[in-house]
Amino acid sequence: MDLDLEVKAIRNAPIFTGIDPCKMRLLACMSEQLTFGKDDYLFRAGELPDAAYVILKGEVELLAENGQGEMIIGTEGPGTMIGEVAVLCDARRLTSARAHGDIAVMRINKDCLLRMMQDNPQFSMSIAKELARRVMQVATQGIHIPTH
Repeated sequence: MDLDLEVKAIRNAPIFTGIDPCKMRLLACMSEQLTFGKDDYLFRAGELPDAAYVILKGEVELLAENGQGEMIIGTEGPGTMIGEVAVLCDARRLTSARAHGDIAVMRINKDCLLRMMQDNPQFSMSIAKELARRVMQVATQGIHIPTH
């Protein structure tokens, strides 16, 4: 995927609503586009976070450990950012993320994500709103919080 297509893909992501197109282009330049095949892991529970990911194409399964192995706790698709919670909390990942099929993602390293949040209040607010939405969803459904 070339830079223009990557910018177009993230422009449609709810997390980037209201972000200046120049800032999106900068973020796309500073990030890395990766592809994964079915059942490849983007990250695993227990790892130290070094990046967040925006799903550009395909679906990612979020998995949690239970006493009998991994259990799928959710699936996310294009436009969703995953892995940001562990980055923001500077804590080990609580969940794993695995490609459900062939996928493309934008990998935003930790320093870049934090810099974008510091320099762009709209981006910070978008992330805060998304995290608040997840908390509200959990509160109304009575399920475990999916912390990517």
